[in-house]
Amino acid sequence: MSSTAPITPELVVAQYESGKLNLDGTLGHLTPEQEALLKKLWRKLLRSFEKSTQEISQTEQPEDTARTTLKRSTRVRAVNNSNSTDRMSTPQPEPAGAGTSSSSSSIKGGIGGWFGFGTSKSSADLQKKKQQEKQQGLQLVAQVAPQSSAPPPFIQTAAHHAQRSIRDAFWGAVLCDHPDVLLLRFLRARKWNVDAALEMLLTCLRWRLDEEIDWVVWVGESELNWRLLRRGIGVIHKTDRLGQPVLYIPVRLNDPQAQPADHMLDYTVHLMEVSRLFLHPPVEKVCLVFDTTDMALANMDWTFFKTFLHYLEHYYPECLGLVLIYNASWIFYSLWKLIRPLLDPVVASKMQFAGSPQELQKFIAPENLPTEYGGTDPFHFEYVLPKPDENGAMFRAEERNAALRARETACDAFEAATHDWDDKARQEAADALVAASRESDKYVRARTLYHRIGVVDNMCDVRWERSN
Repeated sequence: MSSTAPITPELVVAQYESGKLNLDGTLGHLTPEQEALLKKLWRKLLRSFEKSTQEISQTEQPEDTARTTLKRSTRVRAVNNSNSTDRMSTPQPEPAGAGTSSSSSSIKGGIGGWFGFGTSKSSADLQKKKQQEKQQGLQLVAQVAPQSSAPPPFIQTAAHHAQRSIRDAFWGAVLCDHPDVLLLRFLRARKWNVDAALEMLLTCLRWRLDEEIDWVVWVGESELNWRLLRRGIGVIHKTDRLGQPVLYIPVRLNDPQAQPADHMLDYTVHLMEVSRLFLHPPVEKVCLVFDTTDMALANMDWTFFKTFLHYLEHYYPECLGLVLIYNASWIFYSLWKLIRPLLDPVVASKMQFAGSPQELQKFIAPENLPTEYGGTDPFHFEYVLPKPDENGAMFRAEERNAALRARETACDAFEAATHDWDDKARQEAADALVAASRESDKYVRARTLYHRIGVVDNMCDVRWERSN
């Protein structure tokens, strides 16, 4: 059986010292044995394509996440019962203090003013104020953004959902990726054991159907908690020294009591799907900065943490390049004894502690590092609400159907080339498929913050220098 060099903390650091990604086992960097295993996995997958997704075993979720399943199962029915299919041109009024089109904070900034701290004349006033704050804490982006910014209803019947084939589920999961990239993630995660990789992939596809990830991509930020987005708990900004996108998570901004747990999980899945827009070979992984500055015990949400690890390990394998624990306090070190046993050994091997800006700069160049972390980039996080008509392409059904037919044709061509395993034909078909997928993306994905600020364009190209 093939293998790649085991991931160790020393190997992770060595990549940054040399400035070269470890590309073993990735697209374009396969040994003959690894390519043979990829070919074997493809053959097994193609044979399963016409089977119904109902034949895949029900996905197992961490015990604490069962409560989100009921909520997710109502999405299709709720959307299909909507009587409105037209966009409204008049923006909904924003709540008092919401601002006009955006809200800003530093990545590590506090949340004080957003929740209206102050005094009231009576306990009744105080209770009323708390109730208003709670209601505002539950608001979705669609409730405060211009109505014409919202995507159209996601129409899909429960019967269609049940009848989808494994082929449908697979090509839906590929999105804009090269198909081999997706399969290689699962092969590496299962140490090149083809049967184990196939089982893991099929389980992932069933999870994506159960959790309606195509719905998550379609509606985008419109169905996410507005105040949660404003806080900037997960912010992608520029790249590390290996070219990997950097995702900042300031733990002190996490308040498990500020929103329902399913709001946080929806946001997490959305963030994982958005992160995929920044991954293009040879860059296939993300650098995560876990900022524990001023962290308190109340900021730790164990249910969310365990679910996040489960998702990362089972449904987004081989997507994590490095985890930087920044400015770890005694509180974090006391929690580390509880966290460490929960970590997958591969994830644990990618964790590094950085106690100062100088240590961060070993991994992230100063010009890419925000000034609040000791860098020279004046970046200041600002959540920008969706803009009027930004999802206009999603309403143009004729264009959308044509783009999706072109992508379907490209999928057929890639399958045929893969069946024959003609290297040249496969490469040409893959290039055509990626191009067709990028062309169709604006018709099936609501625009994101990163589209709005100019970092990602409608063809899924990423250019940080275009950021406004």
